[in-house]
Amino acid sequence: MDHQTVINWLSAAMGLTVGWVLRVMWISIHDLKRDMRQIERELPVLYTRREDFKADMTDLKEDMKAGFAKLEAHLALLVEKIDRDR
Repeated sequence: MDHQTVINWLSAAMGLTVGWVLRVMWISIHDLKRDMRQIERELPVLYTRREDFKADMTDLKEDMKAGFAKLEAHLALLVEKIDRDR
């Protein structure tokens, strides 16, 4: 076997290896893109959007403030009643 044949076999093996690695990378990228599309479809269903969450939290805070204001008013009336009865 002469040197040129060995070089040809080594370059063919190297080309085959590089081709296989590139194919594996291509398939992995394709699978990753498919998974990302699936996540993008499911994301609005599974999680709340930031704007919706902020709006809901603002509504909740306003409701709690109104509830606590009412509670404080009732508590103030009770304290007045207790003070009068003494």
